[in-house]
Amino acid sequence: MAERILLDTSMLIDIFDRKGDKGLLESECYLSVISIYEYVRYKNNAEEQKLLLEGAFETINFSNPIILKASEIFTKLKKSGKLVNENDVYIASSAIVNRLRLYTKDHDFKEIKKLFPELQITLI
Repeated sequence: MAERILLDTSMLIDIFDRKGDKGLLESECYLSVISIYEYVRYKNNAEEQKLLLEGAFETINFSNPIILKASEIFTKLKKSGKLVNENDVYIASSAIVNRLRLYTKDHDFKEIKKLFPELQITLI
């Protein structure tokens, strides 16, 4: 059975824009709506790119459990004096709630992992 993974925006950029290793795409891949937004926001053909991503990947939208987990992550990070990009909080909460391994190049996720060991990450 293929591994169930959540691709962070940094991985989308690497795979599609920098012609990186497409081997991960053989896994069961998911995208957060946040990663889709981050990826398409600077594209000239944003709508086309968005539709392509939504057709190629399972999309994880916001849900009450994801919002509540994101709030918990934000609160713990703030109390520990560690703030990371808000979008990373949403992406991490999506991975945790859906029990997906997060593939990323973004080291901010290590700060979240320190406080939430249930976050499974693979840093590339």
